[in-house]
Amino acid sequence: QTPELAPVIRYGVRVDAVSRQGMDRTRSTGRADTPFLLRLHTTDGVEDVTARAVIDTSGTYTSPNPLTAAGLAPAVDLGDRVVHALPDVLGANRARFAGKRVLVVGAGHSAANTLIKLAALAKDEPGTALLWAIRNVGTARLSADAADGLAARGQLGSNVHGLVESGQVEQLASFEIDDVRSDGDQVTVVGRRAGEMFAVTVDVVVNATGFRPDLDMLREIRLALDDIVEAPRALAPLIDPNLHSCGSVPPHGVAELAHPEPNFFIAGMKSYGRAPTFLLLTGYEQVRSIAAELAGDHQAARDVQLVLPETGVCTTGVGGSSSCDVPAATDQATSDSSCCAAPAPAAPPASSSCCTN
Repeated sequence: QTPELAPVIRYGVRVDAVSRQGMDRTRSTGRADTPFLLRLHTTDGVEDVTARAVIDTSGTYTSPNPLTAAGLAPAVDLGDRVVHALPDVLGANRARFAGKRVLVVGAGHSAANTLIKLAALAKDEPGTALLWAIRNVGTARLSADAADGLAARGQLGSNVHGLVESGQVEQLASFEIDDVRSDGDQVTVVGRRAGEMFAVTVDVVVNATGFRPDLDMLREIRLALDDIVEAPRALAPLIDPNLHSCGSVPPHGVAELAHPEPNFFIAGMKSYGRAPTFLLLTGYEQVRSIAAELAGDHQAARDVQLVLPETGVCTTGVGGSSSCDVPAATDQATSDSSCCAAPAPAAPPASSSCCTN
C-alpha cells in the first residue's frame, strides 16, 4: 500500500521489450539503481515507460510447443489443418470438426478437455472420428477421481479414460511424431510407434502438446534460466516434470524466482518454463511473495505458505497399470524422488484450479 507501489493499469497494451533505461544487458555500473524501460505497443502507437520493478506474468498460452518429438515446427504451413490447444469445438469452431477425422496430440489436461468436447460433438455429427496420440505408453498426468485432490481434475481424467475404454476415442500410445505433411485437404502425421515407422492421415490435428515461454522481449534482461525447462535455475529442480506432479512441488517464492537482474521476476505459468505442472494457487503465492519483497517485508516474502492438492498420477496406463509419471527414458527418477513419494496434503481452497497441459 505504499505510494511508490501503486499500480498503473493499462488496457490494450502489448509489451514488446524490457530493458534498463540507457543500458543494454552488457552494462553493469549502476544497473540496480537504473529504472527499467518497457517498450509498449498501444492503440496509439509505440510508447516507452519506466518502472522500478518488473514482474513478467505474460504466460505461455501464445507459445505452444511444436507437434514433433524433436521440438521443431513442420517444414510447411498447414493452415487450419493444425489448430491450437482448446479450440471452441462446440461453438465457433464446430464446423471445422463436425464429421471429420480428428487427431488430438498431447497427454495433459488440454488434450483431455478437447477430447471430451469432441466426443460430445461426435454424438450429434455422424462421421466424426477421434484419435489421440501420446508419447508414453499411457495417459500420464491424468488421474482418476478418487486419487486426485481436486475433484474436477480427477473427474476429467476419469472421463477421458472412459472414452478410450469405450472405443469412442482411439488412443495411439507410444507415438513419437517426426513430421506433419500436407496431403491434399488432409494432413499425414508420420513418426515412430513403439520403435516402428507409423503414419496416420486425418482432416485436422489439435496441438495440445503444452507450451513454452516466449523470451524474445527479455533479450536485454539478465536471466538465470535452467538449461532444460527454461525456468529460474533455483526453481527448476523443484518442478522438474520428470520427478514432480503439480501436487508434489514444494513451496517457493521470491528466493527461487530471483534473477541476476535486480527487481525483475517471472511469475505464473511462465516461471515454470516448459514444465507442465503449474497450478494457479502456486502463482498466487509467488506474486504475494514478490510483492512483499518489493514492499520491503523480506521476512514475509520468504515465509511461503503453500499446500497443493496431489494429482494421483501414479497410474499411467488406461487399463490401470501402476507406475510413477516418469518417462521411461529418464534415468534421474527413483522410487524415493517421484510423484508417488509425495505425502498427501490437506485439501486446498475450492478456488484453486489446475493449468497443466
